[in-house]
Amino acid sequence: MLFGPLGVSTDTRTQPMPAPDYAENDSGLTYGAAAEAASPDQEPDLIAAMATNGRQGYVRKTDLDGANGSAAAAGFRSPEEALAWQAERAAEVARGVADPTIPVYAQDGFTVIGEFLVAGL
Repeated sequence: MLFGPLGVSTDTRTQPMPAPDYAENDSGLTYGAAAEAASPDQEPDLIAAMATNGRQGYVRKTDLDGANGSAAAAGFRSPEEALAWQAERAAEVARGVADPTIPVYAQDGFTVIGEFLVAGL
């Protein structure tokens, strides 16, 4: 018998992993760890993150996708557009523009408790 990581089947006859059953806050936003998702489209609305001030909270998936380039990548219509975006980001880094930060929220998804540094782009 083969053994794999917890939650991952080594049986090739099985179906793909089901989408995680994330909890919802009072506003109907799902929250939890992105690591539980089998793909980015299964990630919760609020993704667990550690703020630069050491507080544990959540970043909005939409904010993270905007800051890390995922949202831009979804709109690229050609490799040239992707390369242009990368060149623009490289130029910002060369000018000393800091890595972007996004708000970290409490579980309610509205109360800002810190900021998250989106580094290494």
